[in-house]
Amino acid sequence: MPVATGAVGINAPVALPWAADRAVAVTVSTNAAVTDTFILEMGLSPRMETVRVLDVGVGVADAVSDRWVDAVPVATLTAALDGVGAGADVDGVVTALDLPDGDGVALTRAVRERDPSLPVVVVADTGSEAAASDAIAAGVTDYVPRSADADLGARIAAAVRDAPERATRRPGALRAFPDAWFVVDAAGRVSDARAGHDAAAVLPDDPTAMCGRALADVFPASAAETLDAATTCVLQTGEVRTVEYRLPTSSGDEWVEARVATADGTRAAVAARPITERKRELDELRRKQAHLSQAQEVARIGSWYRHFPSEELWWSDIVYDIFGRSREETPTHETVLSSVHPDDRDHVEDRWNAALAGEPYDIEHRILVDGETRWVRERAELSFSDDGDPVDALGVVHDITDRKEYERRLETTNERLDVLHRVARHDIRNRMNVVLGCASELRYVLDADPATSRMLDRIEEAARELLDISTQLRDADRVVASDADREPIDVASLARDLAAEFAGEDPTVEWYTAIPDSLPVRATPALAVAIMNVFENAVEHNEGDPRRVAVVVSERDDDRVEVRVVDDGPGLPAVERELLVGDREPTQVAHSSGLGLWITRWIVGNAGGSLDVHDGRNGGTVVTIDLPPETP
Repeated sequence: MPVATGAVGINAPVALPWAADRAVAVTVSTNAAVTDTFILEMGLSPRMETVRVLDVGVGVADAVSDRWVDAVPVATLTAALDGVGAGADVDGVVTALDLPDGDGVALTRAVRERDPSLPVVVVADTGSEAAASDAIAAGVTDYVPRSADADLGARIAAAVRDAPERATRRPGALRAFPDAWFVVDAAGRVSDARAGHDAAAVLPDDPTAMCGRALADVFPASAAETLDAATTCVLQTGEVRTVEYRLPTSSGDEWVEARVATADGTRAAVAARPITERKRELDELRRKQAHLSQAQEVARIGSWYRHFPSEELWWSDIVYDIFGRSREETPTHETVLSSVHPDDRDHVEDRWNAALAGEPYDIEHRILVDGETRWVRERAELSFSDDGDPVDALGVVHDITDRKEYERRLETTNERLDVLHRVARHDIRNRMNVVLGCASELRYVLDADPATSRMLDRIEEAARELLDISTQLRDADRVVASDADREPIDVASLARDLAAEFAGEDPTVEWYTAIPDSLPVRATPALAVAIMNVFENAVEHNEGDPRRVAVVVSERDDDRVEVRVVDDGPGLPAVERELLVGDREPTQVAHSSGLGLWITRWIVGNAGGSLDVHDGRNGGTVVTIDLPPETP
């Protein structure tokens, strides 16, 4: 059986020998004019309206063209009732008036008892008012004399399609067709409505209840206004229009897309489908695209795509901004090259050609934008065909001008610091040694009075402090320049050994320790210098009587390790404490007077830890070194 374009074909094997493995041609509507409107104007291809019928002794297949009717022939009333009882997938029954085991009137009664929604058409060989009256009384859908052979197929098809009893019947087409649709006349009234599977939410009422009512009486005000404007426009212009409206449901508002068309200018067919999920996905996509565009704008990173077979190149908006190009301009590879700084152009071209051969493309180069030199970093990933030809490329462009300027200034600053550092480490140390020697010589050759001796003492003390600063600068240089990897270090053993060493050097200091036998952390070898600096600070700035220092090494609940050192000295000044923990930026007025705790902060930071300094409960200073465990 040919299934015309636009019809819905369903393979529906049933337990009947004549229906097994037969394709069933069904239509979307029971109304031929409505179906034509829907099929032709919804953008589908034209096709013949074919109905499938159970042919009981009529011989429809021999009498008419299959353009109208697809017949499943049976010979007797009994076979026909067996087929109806077994659920034969047909649109209606066509029966002869005279049958071997009964008649068409009796078959009509029996079909009505089994399936009131199944149309029955009686075909009579000769016209008989009595037979026609009996058939009508039995509930026949149509009574067609055989003399109408020329139009027999069309008469049968129209009778089955337009049968009123089929209004409650939902054939295979509606099971396969997911959308809902309805017809609106020129007065704005719904003349027909149908709902496919899963489409009930796009109609405000039962399709049957919608018929005969105005749009404003069926739909909410805003939806009715939208549909009325669309149908009016379509009936006036003949154009197809697509609109969206919203329907309130028990589970929330449902968004619906409606496509409106007309075939004759008097009725508009509306095909409706739910689009709530699609709108939600589109809204989410638009939100993500907006965030991506905003992120690209903030980071000055643009994206591009190139399709090699078509030589099409697409830029995001920020790429146009980076290269200083108008968004009206169509970008090309030559556009990019023309923007590259002349001194970098050959290098960029060489790297791009290498990428076309399969090498990575990651390059930094200069571009010229309105006469200004700027820096960009470009990265791209290319895909290739099986023959090794490039197919497409996806890349990003990052404006790194600010970073390059920062690197230039940082390099200049580092050069200056390096010079000052060498002067501080070598020249000042040498000069201070000369000062100490001269002070010692003066003390020897002069019979100094007490005032002169005090001045010499001050000179020697200041010189030794500067020598100590020079030594600390050397240690700081080693810490900053060190590229040592982190390694497991037993911080418990390290702290215990250093505390014992300090206690042995100065018996006047009382040491209290709470240190486990072993507690490994992951840090650089310079951790010993950091802990030693903290211990030294606790001893030197301790004014207690007696001087006391407590050391506690412990593991926290989050597996981090703490080394806590508490003294009973005067404590650090607030400004110096804030500088060390990073709460205040150094200035000419606010700066730390020593390097020991600064070096400790740098060492601990390199180990992935942190340094905290605060006042103790009863005075003194508490320094806490936070370190990562051996195994993260």
